[in-house]
Amino acid sequence: MEPADVGTADAPVAVTRRPRPTVRDIAAVAVLLELIPVVHDVRTMLSAPYWVDEAWVALSVRFPLGDLPVTTSSSPIGWSFLLRLVPDTDQLRLVPLVFHGLVVVAAYMFGRSLRWATPGRGIVAGTACAVTVLLLPAQQVRHDLKQYTADAAVAVALLVLVSWTEHSWSRRRLGVLTAVVAVGVLVSHVTAIVAPCAFGALMLTTAIRRQWPRLVEVTLAGLNAGVIVTAVYFGISARGRNEAMERYWVDSFPAPTELPGYLGRQFELLSPVVGAPGLVVTGLLVAGTLTLLRRGRPATATAVTLLPLVVVTLGIAGVYPLLELRTSHFLLVTMAAVAGIGVAGLADRAAVLARRGLPRVRPAVLAAGICAVLLGAFGIGNSRWYRFDGNESGLYYTAVAVTDVRSATEYVARNRAPNDVVVLNSTAWYGFAFYSERDAVELVAPYGNTVGWWVAMPTRPDAVVVTGHDTTAIRAGLRQALELAGRRDGDARVWVIRSHVIGEEVDAWRQALADYRVELVTEGVEPVALISQG
Repeated sequence: MEPADVGTADAPVAVTRRPRPTVRDIAAVAVLLELIPVVHDVRTMLSAPYWVDEAWVALSVRFPLGDLPVTTSSSPIGWSFLLRLVPDTDQLRLVPLVFHGLVVVAAYMFGRSLRWATPGRGIVAGTACAVTVLLLPAQQVRHDLKQYTADAAVAVALLVLVSWTEHSWSRRRLGVLTAVVAVGVLVSHVTAIVAPCAFGALMLTTAIRRQWPRLVEVTLAGLNAGVIVTAVYFGISARGRNEAMERYWVDSFPAPTELPGYLGRQFELLSPVVGAPGLVVTGLLVAGTLTLLRRGRPATATAVTLLPLVVVTLGIAGVYPLLELRTSHFLLVTMAAVAGIGVAGLADRAAVLARRGLPRVRPAVLAAGICAVLLGAFGIGNSRWYRFDGNESGLYYTAVAVTDVRSATEYVARNRAPNDVVVLNSTAWYGFAFYSERDAVELVAPYGNTVGWWVAMPTRPDAVVVTGHDTTAIRAGLRQALELAGRRDGDARVWVIRSHVIGEEVDAWRQALADYRVELVTEGVEPVALISQG
């Protein structure tokens, strides 16, 4: 007899032995994990220098543990703590790489957890779901030192647990779901978005089924999870939300009247990293949701449906950026997992129909072949994305590939004289402080930027930071650096290190440097310069 699930009555039901991972499941997951370094350029991921939005995250590990509630800033505190467990600070991207692996495992479990006719067909479904997530182009641009891969892993894991709870209802399973929410919110802010969808879907489904005892149980579990999420947010995470951060994200919060046009623009921007036409994606999402329903997972299907609705609502309310590539990475990956289930569901249905003409071929083999054709076409169509090193001409580029404050810092450290002066723009400062490993750093907080804190280097009085981005501020900083060099003994030189110079700041630096003799002393994406009076 089938295990008791959310779609049956509350009468006692004989429960079968709980399914456990088989050797074939373990082998499938092992192969999927081995594909990660095939699809991703792991070597570049682990060796590239940190850009400005990673540099402050990396720098946070150099401060005492007691400063963690401040230095974690907009990153989840658990994420910042995990970074401290990595022995080599140049290898901190091991943490997002681990979550790249965890989301693949979670996606396999998601597809595998449904009620398939045979274990073989379940393995095919799990593999199809995981491969869809693995091949999603958006995964290629998330090699940075931020929590976005954890967002995706936690989101898919919560859907797995909803499916697991539906498979065989018990208070213990609700407790596990609540516990994962408690842990997840420490490494991923989007837990606060996905968890209400998960518990809300379970509540809605049990209420429709009039399973009142279960409704009480899931309501209490949801309230407990809500208390935990609220406590973590207001106790820790809310500190990372400041006026500068709100100004930065203001364009990602559309008004209700702006929503149609905004969604159209964002869908167009996200289309390259989705890797398939909109109609195909929509069809597979519908197929995936219907497959969840057909396979006895109504609450999971409801949670999947609620998720984009909640995301849009939070965007309109100005709570969470709407359909922004980084912050909505979890949504892209979750939808990819649902689309993967859609592929598996369509393939399974086609295999059943095709077996009438091929009675000797197992449905699992036919389904596997159909999935291989469909996902193979998806992979071939997006082949330029795989092993993406951050800058593929005519395709896409990320800041990781076009910034290099590490080389600049190391070059100046090797070649500067004791009396020399170094002038930096503000976006180079965090990276300069991080890569100046022999120099002490001091935390300055609060500070009026998006990070909410600044860093001082008491042993580096030779460093002048240009905090503004316009020509006036840059000229003032260069003038200060030259005056400082003039007050020092000997023939002091002035080095210029700039990083992540974008927008109007490019022209501002060009105008400011036109007043001086400029010598570029290194090559690369962000060369070091020596300046002197013209």
